Amino acid sequence: MIAADLSLGTRAIAALRRVDPRAHAFYLYDLDLLAGRARRFLAAFHGVHALAAYAVKANGLPAILDCLRAEGVGAEAGSLGELELAAASGFDPGNCVLNGNGRTIEEVEWAVARGVHSVNADHVGELDVLAGAATRAGRTLRVALRVNPGIETPGHAYVATGHDEAKFGISPREALEVWGARSRWPSLELGGVHIHVGSQLLDVVPLEGAAAEALALKRAAADRGATLTWLNLGGGFGVDYEGRAEFPLERHARRIAELVANAHVELVFEPGRWMVAPVGMLLAEVLWIKHRDGRRFVVLAAGMNDFIRPALYHARHRIAPVAPRAGEVTTAVVVGPVCESGDVFEEAALLPPLERGEWVAILDTGAYGAAMASNYNGRGRLAEIVSRDGRLLRARAAETPADLLRRREDVLEG
Repeated sequence: MIAADLSLGTRAIAALRRVDPRAHAFYLYDLDLLAGRARRFLAAFHGVHALAAYAVKANGLPAILDCLRAEGVGAEAGSLGELELAAASGFDPGNCVLNGNGRTIEEVEWAVARGVHSVNADHVGELDVLAGAATRAGRTLRVALRVNPGIETPGHAYVATGHDEAKFGISPREALEVWGARSRWPSLELGGVHIHVGSQLLDVVPLEGAAAEALALKRAAADRGATLTWLNLGGGFGVDYEGRAEFPLERHARRIAELVANAHVELVFEPGRWMVAPVGMLLAEVLWIKHRDGRRFVVLAAGMNDFIRPALYHARHRIAPVAPRAGEVTTAVVVGPVCESGDVFEEAALLPPLERGEWVAILDTGAYGAAMASNYNGRGRLAEIVSRDGRLLRARAAETPADLLRRREDVLEG
């Protein structure tokens, strides 16, 4: 699988260099692989009434959104911008979910006007804002309460969202109080619960615990006369960046189907990373090879501003030469050119000999790669290339220094 990906990378380097000789790094995505993963996800949950709402934050490239929408996937947005991105790619608003713990009135009004599938309300005070907008528009808005179930998850603290110290959601007690007092918000259909306990999970136990908690809340709400008709179980489906294991999607789907049998509910899932991480790679030219005190440093043209996961989460991604040469495989510190000590992709990558001008691929970077890029150090964001049906397309051009200079001052008054 890696060999096929790298062969595609070789073609993409040559194609991009023909139109942009100054390209030293870029993202590449295999849309055929993406379409296959979308179909696999939908097939796994075929036996239950479910909406798969892709987490746009993972990668909002229009070409990726277009591909997923064509496969019948919905969209989960966390901002007005992501709502607009989904709309521009033709997603039916009725298959879109609005998330977030800091709602703006513009987001609320968009959701009400377009008629989204549902809004996940993060706290009780938000309900008054949602209800006010729905009442003014003469509409009913479907709302799920985001509940923090106090479920611990393994992995980095920054991707754990369901524990007691997390900023997200309300307590189960508060949710039950809201459902018991639902007549206070007549323009809201308070018929759902949203539980998302964390990201990048390969162990299904926390996810199944979240599903059991959601069902328990459904039963408890019924005791207060409130009927919950949908359970949003969030995302969290992980990717093994070491390439050794895989999230047990089909087995997990069967278990969820067993749990909700006879519950008469719609399920909502918010997959992001699982969909797009394996379909992307970051290709970067080797700028320098430096040896110091017995250590080999490989300096890439891509930096932490282009791909921040290693610096932010201490994430480890496989790194491979695009055209490997014969020779002894030894360890190397793979770094970027940004003026930060944290600009390190891998402390001990096992790599064959490399020379200046050769290219390497950082694998599984389709999620939270380009989507989290910045212009730090005055660096333009990279081009993004997609492959579909044997064709290579530049889905987004690289930013140039001239693009950065266009963001100049604008007089506000006087």
